[in-house]
Amino acid sequence: MSDVKWAPDGKSMFGKLMNAVPEAMRDMVKPQLLQLLGAKAAGKPVTSEIITRMVQEDLPEPQKSMLMQALGIEKPAEKKPAKKDVPASEGGTVKLSMEDNWEGNSQSMFDRMINEVPEALRDIFRGKLMDILKQKAKGGAYQEAHIVEIVNEIVPEPFKSNIIKAFSTIGGVDVSAVGGIIDANPGGQETLITLLHAIQSQYGYVPEEALQIVSQKRGVGMSTLYRLVTSYQAFRTEAPKKYLVSICDGTGCHVNGSGTLLKKLEEKSACTDSHITLEKVRCLGADFSRKGCSSQRTGTTVV
Repeated sequence: MSDVKWAPDGKSMFGKLMNAVPEAMRDMVKPQLLQLLGAKAAGKPVTSEIITRMVQEDLPEPQKSMLMQALGIEKPAEKKPAKKDVPASEGGTVKLSMEDNWEGNSQSMFDRMINEVPEALRDIFRGKLMDILKQKAKGGAYQEAHIVEIVNEIVPEPFKSNIIKAFSTIGGVDVSAVGGIIDANPGGQETLITLLHAIQSQYGYVPEEALQIVSQKRGVGMSTLYRLVTSYQAFRTEAPKKYLVSICDGTGCHVNGSGTLLKKLEEKSACTDSHITLEKVRCLGADFSRKGCSSQRTGTTVV
């Protein structure tokens, strides 16, 4: 409250307002209300009139009516909603609104985050969290990484851990082993590569859900983790198909015809009904008696 200037009547009324909020949610709600009041006051002391206008104009139902009743605020005159124009693209196709612009499991994750809030306060938080999400999206699509960032940045414990744990089941990937992998690879950011290799070894690739857990437990931004898994060819971000074929493109194998074999396998794996995931690798351990490479990698065909 130190960033807000208070008039005596405003400070008293704000205390009554906070007493009307369920105790378990006061610490989470208070910063949002102060932000709204600061914007309303525009540098001037917050009066009871400013608080009244904030409740009437900025809070959604049913929280608005509940707080108005608790504070003895009269219901404002209703205004007719302005008619909204529906934008359309060429050919008459209706464009999606920002609320429809969700990628991957981002909408399910957002809804799961909201469900952690007590029902009486969900409308308040939905509106404010959508505003934060729009700021992060910067006019683009809402991404799963944006939701994870919001949870890590503003949601307190124990809600944060509950939400992140719930995220791990949304994508259909059982990531119950990730916590153990993280514990088995302690350290800071210098251990992230080793940790990501261990996760890929467990799942055959690095699932999005696993990155979310690493981000939460290690305090590393999702953008950093994405940069790592997309910068190194050793990491896969999609689950491999039934057969994972690794073909050596090292000098020794290349002169013995691996290029021709690689071309044929690329054509085979490109078929729509193919069950092959093809990866091009460097030498996996020379065995010159076989004029190629050999490897004992379990579950992987190496040629």
